[in-house]
Amino acid sequence: MGLLDKLFRRQSDDDGGEDAVITLDLDARRPQLLRLEQGLDALSRAMRDVQTVDNPGWRGRINEYSRLAGDAMVMRKGTPTREGVLDLVFEVRPVFTGPPPSELEVLVPLQDEVLAAAEELRTLRPGEKA
Repeated sequence: MGLLDKLFRRQSDDDGGEDAVITLDLDARRPQLLRLEQGLDALSRAMRDVQTVDNPGWRGRINEYSRLAGDAMVMRKGTPTREGVLDLVFEVRPVFTGPPPSELEVLVPLQDEVLAAAEELRTLRPGEKA
C-alpha cells in the first residue's frame, strides 16, 4: 500500500512529512557551475568548427549545449538549489555514445570535460547532507 500512497501523494502514518532540504555549499558549487558552463561553451564552439550546421540534429545539439551553458550561468549568478542543479546536469547528454567518427575525435576531450563537470555537480559534497 505504501507504493500507492506515494503514487497518489496520500500521507500515511510512516510518512515523515516534509522532504529533507539539502543546502548547497555555494562557495564550492559556483566554480563547478562555471566549469560546466565553460565546458559546454567550448564544446558547442568546437562542434560548429568541425562540422557544418546544415544537419538539423547536429544544429539542435549545438543549440542544446548553448542553452545549457546559459542555464548554468544564470544558476551560478543566482542562488542554486539542489533540485535546480540536478535538473541541469540530468539534461547534459554526451555527443557520442559510441566511438566517434575519426573527423570528430577532437570533440571527445571536450565531451569528457563536460560530463565530468556534470558528474561533479551531481554528487553531494560531505557538508551538504540534510
